[in-house]
Amino acid sequence: MKITVLVENTGCGSCKGEHGLSLLAEYRGEQYLIDTGASGLFAENAGKLNVDLSRVQAAFLSHAHSDHSGGYPQFFAANATAKVYLQETSEKKHYVRVLGLIKVNAGIPEGILDTYSERFEYVKGYRDLGNGIYIVPHTATDTILQRARRTHMCAETDNGVGLDSFAHEQTVVFEEDDGLVCVNSCSHAGADVIMEEVRSAFPGKRIKAFFGGFHLMGLRGVKTCAYSKDEVCRLAQRLLETEETVYYSGHCTGIIAFAWLKELMGRRLEAMSSGKVFEV
Repeated sequence: MKITVLVENTGCGSCKGEHGLSLLAEYRGEQYLIDTGASGLFAENAGKLNVDLSRVQAAFLSHAHSDHSGGYPQFFAANATAKVYLQETSEKKHYVRVLGLIKVNAGIPEGILDTYSERFEYVKGYRDLGNGIYIVPHTATDTILQRARRTHMCAETDNGVGLDSFAHEQTVVFEEDDGLVCVNSCSHAGADVIMEEVRSAFPGKRIKAFFGGFHLMGLRGVKTCAYSKDEVCRLAQRLLETEETVYYSGHCTGIIAFAWLKELMGRRLEAMSSGKVFEV
């Protein structure tokens, strides 16, 4: 199996970066797209990498934020048939709360879900798509809400705007003979929580690789961290408890947190960058 980073915060070679993430999975002779970054840049990079987006069999939206969904107009222009699977709660509005008062829209760019409604397929919870591909959802827990409070993430609720439960976030799991490959993109609920969700869905299965940001950056961007070094190191220790899983991270992990994680995780942590290709 091969994962190509179509866009990430940093560039590599001729591929440029932006604050966003888009990954292409080549699996069992087919191509699958996870997210489209913040703009059409992922498609420009795809061209430089000789990736034909018209060949994508199916696509997934990891969660309902603009830095992962801004490139859908360009994807749909290049691909006339692939469905995009997303959790049904993705239709709600999502925000970052600044100074406790100001709501900054962080959701899917307005108009995309309506304009391209026939291309989106909403999923409620877990889904077995066949051919060894699965969607694993989150369940709202106190831990997830605590992370939302720390990172100022909010969402539309029945009572106005409240902490985001990340019910719109999902993990795409590819099953291979020697283990599972998980793609989440931002891990808002916590990479450790997501690993537990996958283990619960696939008891006894080895998780050999995990792709996604860990969302440890602070409100002021990737050069800051919302957590102390001790907290980040404890996360690293929890991730290292798993059965030799290799983590491919970047984007919202943040520069500071990634450096702290790398100190402890060594070869078990690899940096993603636009244009990088990983064999797993």
